[in-house]
Amino acid sequence: MVTVRANALIGPDLQLMQDILIKINEKGVIINISKEKEPAEYTLPSSYLLIPGFVNAHIHVGDAFLKDQAYNLSLEDSVGPEGIKHKKFVTSSIEEKIDSIRNTLEMLVQNGYTSFIDFREEGLLGINLLREELSKFPIRGIILGRPAGNDFLTDVFNEGDGLGFADVFSFNQDNVNIIKVLKEKNPGKVISIHVSESEEVVARSLSLFDKRDIELCSAYSIFDYLVHGTYANDKDLAILKENNIGIVCCPISNIHFKLRFPEIETILKKDILLGLGTDNVLTNNPNPFRLMSLTLYAAKINNQTISPVDVLKAVTVNAGLLAKKKIGQIDEGYAADLVGIDMNSPNLKFSEDIYIAITMRAEPSDIGFQMHNGKLVKWKDQK
Repeated sequence: MVTVRANALIGPDLQLMQDILIKINEKGVIINISKEKEPAEYTLPSSYLLIPGFVNAHIHVGDAFLKDQAYNLSLEDSVGPEGIKHKKFVTSSIEEKIDSIRNTLEMLVQNGYTSFIDFREEGLLGINLLREELSKFPIRGIILGRPAGNDFLTDVFNEGDGLGFADVFSFNQDNVNIIKVLKEKNPGKVISIHVSESEEVVARSLSLFDKRDIELCSAYSIFDYLVHGTYANDKDLAILKENNIGIVCCPISNIHFKLRFPEIETILKKDILLGLGTDNVLTNNPNPFRLMSLTLYAAKINNQTISPVDVLKAVTVNAGLLAKKKIGQIDEGYAADLVGIDMNSPNLKFSEDIYIAITMRAEPSDIGFQMHNGKLVKWKDQK
């Protein structure tokens, strides 16, 4: 058994509790949280605050080898079917693809992520490449695949942790029928899709199907959550709420491509489950602190009022729920994925609001302790 003593943000509401003892079993699961005074294997300094390990709710880990090459390109020219990303995948060697994935995994771990949900390109090959690299890093990957080439949808579903479709134009009613059967047999797997990322996508959906893509996806009754919703309107969001479909927003990616800031305030007011992701590595590094701070600052300039607590939940608690895993919370029965932030670091010293400090001031350098599945990843103050 592993034990950790610290101040921590506990449970789904991220409630502050002082000087608690966390007991972790041999499987890396938290089995008890108490105020017991017995000695712990890891006693963190009183300036440290333990929070759930970050969960990146949407990322494409494979395109790191295109960092900054999309700076002056449109969304379509960057990640569309004929964009630079997919052209690079076609011309790259296996070694280049592995290097790109490995670089992203290194950044994710370094920046405090303990889990991520990847929209995996390149079908079965892509799933297998990532799965192999994951075995070498202290991080959990939820792999949502999509068929490529001659891959069968069923095989991709079975090999990954679910499915992540590019858009409503990339599958048909036959696929929907297959997915319904697969999902009924495997309710723990995740089905998701990009929607309403740009005005052009919405217009094309209306032209082809006489429905906005969010309405169409809801009618299919197969999706657990949708990604982007950048141009979702009030009716779209009402549909999500009515059908209990979550949404993952990617504000940094939206800003990079000069798109609209998503209606996060409305999403929260409608009590739609919200996650936040960093999206393509070719546009920005997977840094949860940058993601949180930019989201809050951009909300202000777009006249939206959202709380730091809601943003912190979107990269921990909510993202874990979207992944259908016992992650993203410090609670009994959940994976012991823990990040200890030094609240006395120069970045955070004198702050009187821990939630604002973490979401708007903290940096990866403020992480002094990190644990994944009950195993130590980092401890700056270890004696």
